[in-house]
Amino acid sequence: MFRGNRLNYLVRLWVDVSLLLVCFVLASYFDNGTVAGVLKRPLVIIISSSILVWYIAARIFLLYGEITIFSFSQEMTVFLRQLATHLLILIFLLFVFYQEFYQYRSLVLYYHLLIFISVPFEKYFYRVLVAFVRKQYKYEKNILIVGSGQLAANFYKSRILNNNLKYNLVGVLDDRDHHNFNGKYLGGFNQLTDILNQSDIDEVFLALPNDETETIDYVIDICEKKSRRVSIIQDISRLGAGSFKVTNYAGFPAVGIRYFPLDDAENQFFKRIFDLVFSSFFLLFLFTWVGPIIAIIIKLNSRGPILFKQERWGLNNKKIVCYKFRTMYINTGEDNFGNGFEQARRNDRRVTAVGRFLRKSNLDELPQFINVFFGSMSVVGPRPHPIPLSLESKDIVQNYMLRHLVKPGITGWAQVNGSRGETSHPDDMRKRVGFDLWYIENWNFWLDCQIIFQTVVNMIKGDENAY
Repeated sequence: MFRGNRLNYLVRLWVDVSLLLVCFVLASYFDNGTVAGVLKRPLVIIISSSILVWYIAARIFLLYGEITIFSFSQEMTVFLRQLATHLLILIFLLFVFYQEFYQYRSLVLYYHLLIFISVPFEKYFYRVLVAFVRKQYKYEKNILIVGSGQLAANFYKSRILNNNLKYNLVGVLDDRDHHNFNGKYLGGFNQLTDILNQSDIDEVFLALPNDETETIDYVIDICEKKSRRVSIIQDISRLGAGSFKVTNYAGFPAVGIRYFPLDDAENQFFKRIFDLVFSSFFLLFLFTWVGPIIAIIIKLNSRGPILFKQERWGLNNKKIVCYKFRTMYINTGEDNFGNGFEQARRNDRRVTAVGRFLRKSNLDELPQFINVFFGSMSVVGPRPHPIPLSLESKDIVQNYMLRHLVKPGITGWAQVNGSRGETSHPDDMRKRVGFDLWYIENWNFWLDCQIIFQTVVNMIKGDENAY
């Protein structure tokens, strides 16, 4: 039963939720001397919110990753981040929605102290139990590799045989004798039947070139007659992609050479919820008074509209209208106001005095929270470029268009790493795209928070590339 990753995930989640309930009941007892009030409406709402926040944070931090891949110390590191996030968010929700927040301070403290003490014991015990069950049911897999070329050697040296996945390599078969497998070479392909009869092989891994069809068919036929599982190893590293996803289409396995965390519908949902909450808070509590002040200053400084609207490419290359505070004099070549496109340069004469300050402080980007609220942009993501710049870059910068597989953002990983401003040379754009692709391939909620924090820091201290 423990071989099913999905079942393992659900069991661990159920155990944690049950433990949270127990900790909450005990915390209520320590706080009030009784558990009678646990079923009252405020406490029911608190524990319900706690479980929801715990689940969301667990998804973000990957708390329920496969325990055979991650050590106990690594799992505890994730747990501490999870607990800190859970505490902060729960306190924030209580502070915002409960005027009597102070009544629950000690309850929340007891609650998280109990979680801090009990969850590590629970997770350690779970690991011991899983190891015991696997040992009783002979979980260790005996595998045989057919093929001894470079692909087989790479597989042999990979983590699959060096970590705690409990794989035991019985040997390697190939008509060519190789000595790169530490004495595991067992002979030619004609030895396959005897080895399957004499050894308890659970799975056979085929590591042969695709053009050796006769040998592949022979091995598969023998393994099926002996009721052994066969897996075919394919060398897709030459495609140069950083991540892959295997999908089954009507019985045909298809390997997607690019797989990003935001391809997951659940991750997209959580990121959208964060964008909606963040943009709503910003527009309601900050933009309502900061926006009019900036608008008045712009009107007093130069004639023309307050907002600058520009078409850019958004998710899946769909055109979006991007809003900014106007920072240039009208009819000076800034996209929609002129006859052509020209990037802003350092000490650009087209930029107004107020516009220079707005650009330097990033305040000109504030109206884009309207884009975030309505869903065409995200708070964090690759910065959207003017369409003429995208048309110019897509043919000279490799993987440029992959930036549009996610929503563009107000700020991004490239911007906080100093890759912003004018891209006067293709290498400047390549560097920016490299940062954007790294973000897309490594996205998580914690990274978004880091980028937002660093953006605020850069706004305070100033960025020399902002002009």
